[in-house]
Amino acid sequence: MGSKDPLTVLYVIGNGRSGSTLLDIVLGNHPLVESTGERVHLTRTGWISRRATTAADERKRRLPLCSCGGRLDVPSAGEDEVCPFWKEVRKEWVRRAGSEDVERYPAFQEAFERHRRWPRLLRERHRPSPGFRSYARLTLALFEAIRDVSGKPVVVDSSKSPPCAFPLALVPGLDLRAVHLVRDVRGVISSRRKALKKDIRAGIEWDHEPHPVWRSAWWSSLRWSAINLESEMVCRWLGPGRWIRLRYEDFLEDPEGSLRRVGDLVGLDLAELGRSFAAGEEMHVGHNVGGNRLRMSGRVRLRPEAGSWGDSLSAAEVQLAGRIAGPLMRRYGYAG
Repeated sequence: MGSKDPLTVLYVIGNGRSGSTLLDIVLGNHPLVESTGERVHLTRTGWISRRATTAADERKRRLPLCSCGGRLDVPSAGEDEVCPFWKEVRKEWVRRAGSEDVERYPAFQEAFERHRRWPRLLRERHRPSPGFRSYARLTLALFEAIRDVSGKPVVVDSSKSPPCAFPLALVPGLDLRAVHLVRDVRGVISSRRKALKKDIRAGIEWDHEPHPVWRSAWWSSLRWSAINLESEMVCRWLGPGRWIRLRYEDFLEDPEGSLRRVGDLVGLDLAELGRSFAAGEEMHVGHNVGGNRLRMSGRVRLRPEAGSWGDSLSAAEVQLAGRIAGPLMRRYGYAG
């Protein structure tokens, strides 16, 4: 494929704990779709170089492990340890963009893919700065490298973050489509109550302490509302026909119908993939970066009960979530 061929990036946008890793993995089982996981974290794993990674915010650095078990820090790892896919992508990206410019990419990400950069990005829409033009060129070259190495015309990026999606929408030559993935805020709160111990090989990069009641309900509801409103803003800017809203619960209940809608968005027939997933067939995990521990499982199957929150929340938590997020919940079809 040449650089002039259409390059479609399907961006999964929305709040965390909403099923983006599962959706990404399932989509990657179509022969024309490459599942990458959270692309935003790729360059923060030592994939470019250790020196380049130090330019990233220390709190956002990630461990260098692909879902295939191979290492992502290609320049540092041994030949028998590296992930072959991301090794070839890096090689192709450097060929397209140049090694010196590639080294600067984490710094460009910090400059343009952060919440505090929203005002600056609004200006970049009309008069792109030299820095943003460099960011756009490197970003396009990265996605072109993923497309060319995989041989698949649609690349899925499930980074979720609205501030990461907005600059992608400004990159010339990149056809950005978005799935605004939402989950009942009560299910998100329930998920954040789970305690997990650090297990690198299982994809758990640090200890997850269960949030206390006040934080799991109050703070999670506020964050859920804010991020989904930001996601709506990005989607509205993309315009009609370039995004859809998909509820996680609907995806679990009706995979075929849900994937048919996603397929219409990117010009692919995904109904058969949906039928296979609904029938309980195993979905193979590709070369995913970031995401939850599901990505390290090798294969996944449909679990319709995964979206339920049942009796895991107290009446006080449910009431508090409804008070804070009620208007948006009703807009998305969730009964208060």
